[in-house]
Amino acid sequence: MPDTPERAELEAAIYRQLSSQPARETTEAVIVKVAELEPVTSPPDSRQLRAGLFLSVPFLGGDRTKLDQALARVRRGFKHNEILPGWRAELSEENVYSHRDDGVGAVLLTLPVVLTLTPA
Repeated sequence: MPDTPERAELEAAIYRQLSSQPARETTEAVIVKVAELEPVTSPPDSRQLRAGLFLSVPFLGGDRTKLDQALARVRRGFKHNEILPGWRAELSEENVYSHRDDGVGAVLLTLPVVLTLTPA
């Protein structure tokens, strides 16, 4: 099994993927947060890891389109083995919601995604 990626390493790889896209698909305002990667415990012999991936844009002037474009770019990055070489990813998006983020100091529109990683 490849080395287990660190949360910060995964966030940085996703940011790199988002910043490498053509200007017409710009997602520079997208904020990426990854919850800690945890082993999947069922079945007991699973080699998968699971984490929450949160893609956010400022609520004021933000729309779902930017989040959808960012998610599509992340999907392509995993599919083409550009984000975490040695890992396959399954991404399951949830419902978009808005919330105040005191760390950013703004209201954000957030797309939560369940990220499941499996060694390739």
